[in-house]
Formats: sequence, C-alpha cells, structure tokens
Amino acid sequence: EKVDLDALKHGSYVEIINLMPLNDMVLMLEEVRIRDMTGWGTVAAETCSRWLGDICSTQMHKFLTRSAPFQPIVNLGGGMADLVIVPVEEVRQGVKLGKAVKKGTSTFAGKVAYDAVNTTSKLSKYTAKLTNKAASKLVKHNSMPTPSRPDRVPRNVRDTAGHAYESLSHGLKEANHKVIMLPYREWERNGPAGAARSVLKGIPVAVLAPISGASEALSYAALGLRNQMRPDVRVEEEAWRRGLQDDF
Repeated sequence: EKVDLDALKHGSYVEIINLMPLNDMVLMLEEVRIRDMTGWGTVAAETCSRWLGDICSTQMHKFLTRSAPFQPIVNLGGGMADLVIVPVEEVRQGVKLGKAVKKGTSTFAGKVAYDAVNTTSKLSKYTAKLTNKAASKLVKHNSMPTPSRPDRVPRNVRDTAGHAYESLSHGLKEANHKVIMLPYREWERNGPAGAARSVLKGIPVAVLAPISGASEALSYAALGLRNQMRPDVRVEEEAWRRGLQDDF
C-alpha cells in the first residue's frame, strides 16, 4: 500500500499500517457490562475505551506477529509446533502413533504450502507493479493500459486463466510494439539508422513489459490457488469487498 509520508509527519500514525499491513489478524473483544450510563455516545465511548485497554494489555503482540514481514515466519513456527502438538493430542485420544504423526505432518505441510503460495502471490504482484511503473516512465506515448484485475475474487486456479492470459499478452504486445512495430516505422521514415535508434530505445521496455505481465499472471494464478486451498480466506475477502461496495 502507499504510505502518505506527509500525513505521518503530521501525526497520522494510521499510515504505519500501510507501511507494514496486517494480515489475518483476529482480535478477541471482552464482554463489557456498563451500568448507570445514559446516551449512546457515552456508552459507545466507554465500550471502546475498555476494548482498547484490553487489547493494549493482552493482544498487542498480534500487531507484530500478523504484520506482513513477520507473518510467514510465525506461521512456519506454528506449523513446526503442529508436528509435535497434533500427534500428541491424537495419541491421547487413542489414535495410533503412525496415524497421529501422519496427521501432524499433513497439517505442517498444508501450512507451509499455503504460506508459500500466499507469499508468491504478494511478491510477484509487487514485482509486477514495480516493473510496470518503471516501464511506464520510459514510455512517453503509444502505451497500452495495463489490464486491471476482475472485480470478482477468484475461487480457484481455473478462474484466473482469463486475466493471466491477458496480462501475458499485454506484456508481449508491448514488447513487440517497441522492438518491431516502432523500428519498422522509423525505418520507413529515416532508414536503417532511425530503426536502429528506435530498437535501442525500446529494449528496456521490451525487457520490463513481459516481466511485468508474467509477474501479474503468476500473482493472480497464485491467488486463485490460495483461495482454492483456503476457501475461508476467499469468503472473508468477498465479504470485505461487498462491505466496501455498500459503503460507496
């Protein structure tokens, strides 16, 4: 996310969340009982005050462990703990040791696979944005707009095929435009020397554009795979998007 440095300088510490966004964090709100108070404003203020006090005293660690840089490490540690905890719990319930160890290993492998896919999706999305931004600065005109992601959250890898293909095609078409079409026009106007200059100018975009398209295709495909592995995460994202649409 973009960080508003000016707002941060003027005391808007909410911008820190954009610097290290929080993922999959769940806060438990304690039961609040209020007596001898009147007015919705007073009750709401008192309720929020108690919740904030409880969160600050008992759940502040979640803001660190669920931040983007540390979340994969924490999840991996939790998966490694499952290698021991899950088999022990299963054996206590009368399950044979072999099956218990198999279940613990399966749980660990599932968490590792999910985090690998999720991290791949985020990193490749960042790469796509970075390379596309760099390519856009090099292009002064005749640039095709980057395909935007569909509004619908992909349910599986199959749902990502259309956008992934479109992203790949966009990168290749942009490269073709820079190193073939424009040099050919320059050759017609100014001869071989003009064509050679055009090719040299187009090489950076011809390299960056396919990388951007391929990175976006990989990111979106990984997002579909993540949602296929964890439908509950997809459902939460769909609910969040519906909430934003209702607000606007």
